[in-house]
Amino acid sequence: MVYFHNRSPHWILGMKILEEAFSNKRLDVGHFRIFGSSVYCHVTKYAQNKLEPIVELGIFGGYTDTPHNYWAYMLASRMIVVCRDVNLGEQKAMQVSLDRELLLQVVEKILVPKIEEP
Repeated sequence: MVYFHNRSPHWILGMKILEEAFSNKRLDVGHFRIFGSSVYCHVTKYAQNKLEPIVELGIFGGYTDTPHNYWAYMLASRMIVVCRDVNLGEQKAMQVSLDRELLLQVVEKILVPKIEEP
């Protein structure tokens, strides 16, 4: 959590990241993933039977202390597991987020009264 906090912009710094303000270099945060997006975790060969699926659907929950490991909430087993081999469905999560934002803007325009000038 501190990792994300240190790489978040702050209004005191003019919406810059602390390290970016200190070194005048832009940080790469392209490796961040969208929380709550769908995750497809690979089930190892030893944990599956012959006719069972090779991936399990879950929800992305965060990162672990070990690099390249993620934790996910598995919907079928209702457990939180640590996975290494995952595919994230970020496009769908991003589309849902954009649709929700557009809907909120429309609702906001409806609810805010227009002030007429005399």
